[in-house]
Amino acid sequence: MPLITLLLVTTTGCQMYTPGGNPFFNGPESAATYQSTAEVPKTVTLLDTRSGEQLFVMEIPVGKKLVIDFLKDSGDNEVLTPDLMMWEVFPSDVSYGPLSNSMTVPNGWSRRLDVTFRESSEYAHPIADRPLRVDEVNDQPDWWTIEGGEMDTTDPSNGYDE
Repeated sequence: MPLITLLLVTTTGCQMYTPGGNPFFNGPESAATYQSTAEVPKTVTLLDTRSGEQLFVMEIPVGKKLVIDFLKDSGDNEVLTPDLMMWEVFPSDVSYGPLSNSMTVPNGWSRRLDVTFRESSEYAHPIADRPLRVDEVNDQPDWWTIEGGEMDTTDPSNGYDE
């Protein structure tokens, strides 16, 4: 039985930043993850419930996820902003990493996170280092350009390029 538990912890324990949380370490004090997809793009807003002021607004880009973690008693003012909110935007496939952004926020009784859905006509931007497509100028064969060049002599008539 301990071997099965160890196996489950090692396979799912590294999946810290997933919507719904980690099955072993999820709780009220754990980080929350909000993933934005093309079908359901999300906006997360942090409100100060005492004044109604919007303290933080993040339109999560499609294909990314926002991770937020609140640290109690780490803020800069014991009364107004006693807690610290750590946050980071990650690609959807990243499961763990440091939260490098922070801001002081009201305590848990004086703040509210609102998650709203935007129109679903957005799309994820292509990866910058993706392979070029054939119809892009930089990937055209020499004979396709104005200057011309040697033509390919492959015979795809059998269904295969050689």
